[in-house]
Amino acid sequence: MPEEAVLTSEKRKQLIQMCDDLIAEIATKGESAEARIRLANLHLRLEEREEAIMSLQIALRLRPGTPAILARLKHICTEEEFARLELPEEIEPFWRDIPGLFRYPLGGSGVYLLVGGTIFVTILRYVISLPTFFFYATGILSIFLSGYLSSYFISVMRSSASGMTAPPDWPDITDIIGNIIRSLFIVSFPMLVAFFPAVAYLIFMFASGGPLFVVFILIALGLLYYPMALIASAITGAPLNSANFIGIINSIRKVSKEYFIAELMLAFFVGVSAVAYIMVGIATQAMAGAFIAGFAVQFVTLYFMMIFAHILGRLYRQCESRINP
Repeated sequence: MPEEAVLTSEKRKQLIQMCDDLIAEIATKGESAEARIRLANLHLRLEEREEAIMSLQIALRLRPGTPAILARLKHICTEEEFARLELPEEIEPFWRDIPGLFRYPLGGSGVYLLVGGTIFVTILRYVISLPTFFFYATGILSIFLSGYLSSYFISVMRSSASGMTAPPDWPDITDIIGNIIRSLFIVSFPMLVAFFPAVAYLIFMFASGGPLFVVFILIALGLLYYPMALIASAITGAPLNSANFIGIINSIRKVSKEYFIAELMLAFFVGVSAVAYIMVGIATQAMAGAFIAGFAVQFVTLYFMMIFAHILGRLYRQCESRINP
């Protein structure tokens, strides 16, 4: 039997089965650029050119601007076909522009948003701290302030995830009243999920004893888990998604490179914000008094809060197709 006939019958059946298996794997485990490239190669061996091009286009949506995928498409397509392809816009990784991250809270009308927000929050915190202020009113105002800031954190994250390069406006107080508790829950519940094992073990350790290093391991795992859990909660508006351990871990695994860099960036900005917080607090306290010091410290706090939310939003935008919130 000629070799071509063997390729047409037996080999073709094997390749078709491999395609079916790979499609089933994608349906079960989710999309990945690597799987789509493998599928495109199988389609090419089966002389299914259009299917191969379609699969490579999906791979390019998963990894915008990847030179190897673009080169493969150019090799398969004619010049006219390649010109007609709707190629996704390449999203610049957030870590390539660290100065841009520092500038983000000041972009657009960001300066006015920061100053206005700082004045509002500082006055509210001052009222809450008054010793003569009614206890229940203090609790209500504290919950309102935490929920309002949580709402803005979510707004910054979502606007960054949609590609906005300047901070969004502060939420209208009249629109946010009914969502205070929900916004607070969206931000705080992922933290509860991430650090509950460490807290539970700490309680157990004090009651029954146990090695202390386990607490640090659980805290480290919580720090690893929390950002992705927060993304899952804030982007979808469903806090319970942060307790989907399999989905969160799979998302971290699929974007491990970008996620690790985001964790390092967040740690870097936490360090910078802590230093700035201390220096600004000491300097303004010595020169201008308690109220101005509180204003300056609150300005720094809001500034870095916007950067943290922006990094998480940019991470989601860059890896959206591989994250399963």
